Amino acid sequence: MKKVFSIMLVICCVLMLCSAAFAGTSVTGVATLNYDGGVFSSKIKTETKDKVAQEALVNAWKKYTSSFNAAKYKAYLKIEKEFTDNLGQYIASHSIVDERNDEDNKKYTVAVKALINDVAVDSKLSLSSAAGSGASGEGSMFSFIFVARDTASVKSYDKKVTKVAQAQSMSSGKETGSMGGSTMVSGESQKSMAKTTTGGSSEQKADKLKYTISSSADIDAAMNEVLSPAGFEVVEYGDIVSECGGVEPAVIKKEFSMQAELSRETRKAAIAGARRCEVPLFAIGTLDAGMPDIDPTSGLKRVYVSVNAKVYNISKRLPKKVASVGPVQFAGLGPSAIVAKRNALSKAAKEAARSIVDQLNAKGLK
Repeated sequence: MKKVFSIMLVICCVLMLCSAAFAGTSVTGVATLNYDGGVFSSKIKTETKDKVAQEALVNAWKKYTSSFNAAKYKAYLKIEKEFTDNLGQYIASHSIVDERNDEDNKKYTVAVKALINDVAVDSKLSLSSAAGSGASGEGSMFSFIFVARDTASVKSYDKKVTKVAQAQSMSSGKETGSMGGSTMVSGESQKSMAKTTTGGSSEQKADKLKYTISSSADIDAAMNEVLSPAGFEVVEYGDIVSECGGVEPAVIKKEFSMQAELSRETRKAAIAGARRCEVPLFAIGTLDAGMPDIDPTSGLKRVYVSVNAKVYNISKRLPKKVASVGPVQFAGLGPSAIVAKRNALSKAAKEAARSIVDQLNAKGLK
């Protein structure tokens, strides 16, 4: 039984890899034609079907582009007509999935499912960007250091509770007296009340996390896979340190194992090294892997990775933040926790790089 289950897991992974071989997005568009009575006979003309189907296809494309992030959509709008005049270059396939002729309401509706070629779309946007329009070797140099982290320990703190009590008292008295002959008798009775009001506040420190640092090789490869085709010349941070100085990668990794952000001194030294090597764009980021669990749909191991990144333009004296990513999470699946984690890291790195490219293109940076 265990052997059969293992085979099933392998088959699922193969199917996932095959489906990922073609980077496409499936989207459905709908179009409706209102008509007067008598326009349609019992059989709708082919040219009418084609016209409505084409309109549905255009609507599918509009639906696809509406999913772009703000930066990518801004870049798309600059050359929108070049896309819409040549949709066939970007739609890998399409088919009619539903059509209805509502004779009572005089409406003919068509639903079209289209498979958009994401690679073709991204390539076109890249070629039209400032970074991608130059010849190979002429793009802006881009360096980054992204650190992969696993949570090693979590130190939690109890709430600190402060209580304040305020007391208030009230008293009232009554005095009586009588006189009889030469004798006077007096007496006093008292009544008191007390009121106490309590209040206070509670304070709790944030959890203190410690991390173990894992290999960033998969991250570097995934980032480069997106940045290079987009027209950026990727320079390894280790080469910057060797040629122009700066902070050793080991120092940066050690700091990231103890805290969420780099110290000001370390960040300044890393940027200074990149600037001396005339690298105008420099990025720093972390990818934090969570604990593995089981994906309820596939039964595979699942790991979530949270990515945080900032990109700086360091061409001038003061670094300017020109792009940022996260915090945002991505999930990876696999037959083991190790494979799931690597898939999640790769996916998170690619999506972070795509977001960075979109933001830089929207600003015309190269």
